[in-house]
Amino acid sequence: MSRSKLPLLDWQPEPKVLVFPLDARIGKVRRTASLLFKKQGEDADLYWKQVIAANRKHLIRIGLTAEQQHEQLSGFSHAVQRELSLIASVPSGGGAA
Repeated sequence: MSRSKLPLLDWQPEPKVLVFPLDARIGKVRRTASLLFKKQGEDADLYWKQVIAANRKHLIRIGLTAEQQHEQLSGFSHAVQRELSLIASVPSGGGAA
């Protein structure tokens, strides 16, 4: 019997429950946006790639499918973009009104 026909080799564990979706991790979203806002050009690109790679590694480790990973990373990206828009809209005077 060939190894590829053994059902045990085809078995995949069920993905674990994702208690806190990436886009709901407000602290992580805000920290990422804050650091990204301070960077420009290649530094910003490199930082963003590192953040996405680390998040993807975590999602793989907990057993999410490629589609679920994409959904989580897309949601996180949108949340960071929203936060960046908020940061950019705050006057640079720094004081609260």
